[in-house]
Amino acid sequence: MALSSLLTNVEAALGLSVDLGYASKGKDHDLYEAYVLTLLLRAADVAGWKFELRDGWGNAITAPLFRLGPGRITSRNYTFARMTKAGRAPLEAHLGVKVSGQAPVGISPPTKSGRLLHEFDLVVLPESIASACRATGGDPDHTAVTIHAEMKFYTGKLSLPLGRASIGMALECGLSGKSALITNQLGYTVQDLVQHHSVAFRFNVLPSNSTAEWHVTRWFSTFL
Repeated sequence: MALSSLLTNVEAALGLSVDLGYASKGKDHDLYEAYVLTLLLRAADVAGWKFELRDGWGNAITAPLFRLGPGRITSRNYTFARMTKAGRAPLEAHLGVKVSGQAPVGISPPTKSGRLLHEFDLVVLPESIASACRATGGDPDHTAVTIHAEMKFYTGKLSLPLGRASIGMALECGLSGKSALITNQLGYTVQDLVQHHSVAFRFNVLPSNSTAEWHVTRWFSTFL
């Protein structure tokens, strides 16, 4: 699928003009992450959640700016989705944010938590946790994660190492059962591997495949 088609779907879902540099820079993987975020927000809407896009200072924004690479939640320029529902604690959905895992830092550069940081393509956190991290300069802990998804946008078949990487992330961060690998391609061996370790696998996910989109939103909805 052309990047312009993905961008059009992201803009339509958010109801805003998205000036992310994706079309000019060809950041197809990053744009795919933004597209999957819109599927999460679709699931949230069906489940009765309201959402608005904000920056790290808490301001409502009209021109979303999503990350084109991994970063920390303390970087306040980037856009996230604030989700609210009566009777539930508010949530935040972020793209490309680093989360503290279980492994301690040894010879690698020190971190505030003393543990290794891992980039999550998509992560949903309690607003209270995200706000505390921004205030203190910390990073979200893996135990606070509500939803985690890794996205893979490829032009060919998925290789088995991608599945191993997804399993490693889920095990390191204690996310088996609430982690998913979402892709625009097929990958039977990858699917067999990750599902054996309780990582959900959603394939052929594109705006042109409403059935695949439904399976993604259904998976998201189980946590909302």
